[in-house]
Amino acid sequence: MTEPSGAAVTLRDAYQWAKAQLKDVQERPERAAEMLLCAAAGIRREDVYARPERPLTAEQWDRYRGWVQRHRAGEPIQYIVGHESFFGMSFVVNRHVLIPRPETELLVETVLKEIEADPSIGAGLSSNRPRRIADLGTGSGVIAITLARHLPQWEVWAVDCSAAALTVAQENARRLGAVGIRWLQGDFCQPLLDQGVRVDVVVSNPPYVARPELEQLAVGVRDYEPRLALDGGEDGLDAYRRIIGQLPAVLAPGGFVAFEVGMKQAEAVMGLLQAAGFHACRAEADLAGVLRFVLARFPDSEV
Repeated sequence: MTEPSGAAVTLRDAYQWAKAQLKDVQERPERAAEMLLCAAAGIRREDVYARPERPLTAEQWDRYRGWVQRHRAGEPIQYIVGHESFFGMSFVVNRHVLIPRPETELLVETVLKEIEADPSIGAGLSSNRPRRIADLGTGSGVIAITLARHLPQWEVWAVDCSAAALTVAQENARRLGAVGIRWLQGDFCQPLLDQGVRVDVVVSNPPYVARPELEQLAVGVRDYEPRLALDGGEDGLDAYRRIIGQLPAVLAPGGFVAFEVGMKQAEAVMGLLQAAGFHACRAEADLAGVLRFVLARFPDSEV
């Protein structure tokens, strides 16, 4: 389709042009065109169809045209518009952090259900400290912030090796009113070890893509999302090995760990946990039936 021109490019004109531009690179070009148009023009989805003759300003048209070309080149929509939804909240995202996925919402739901099912987790403490939960590799902070909002009586610790990612996460916490999260920079458990902190729950969605598979990823992931948050080493399990090796010094007796894992990694991660002395290891599936989450309990002190 020829690019619209003239003083008044309408919503319909812009939308139809963008669909044509994206049809060869998008499975759902109409949805991508719609999302970008709503963000570029500051309108609701309904307006695209209810008011198709509404003209865009020159600034809105220039912005939209540039965004469509960026997405056509492979840049994810979330990085272009600068936000993504997670658990009903809008999170700032940029190229310093992974784009939140629906699977990770299920990881958070699984953790919340586990805590609700066993109120004794972290309750039998010898000290008067609050119960603690740590998010290792926090990225944009979606896990830590969501847990902090749902578990206001818990102390939440969030760790990432990237200072730039922590800046994004802290901005999200400020915008969403998630106060009191402890932010630490470092490699997974190491900052907790350095401070002598023990926690009752560890949650992590670490890098798990096997290095030989990185170049096979979709362009939007491979060329735009941070390699540091994707690269799991030769077999994709390096991060799990590092975390699990440190967990006995970080996780309180009777606590549990919950991981998100890649496809076909659940059995291997459970094996690593069992070898480290964890019990009640289990894997749970995502909505597609893929074993995506691994949970395990740390023995009580009497065991």
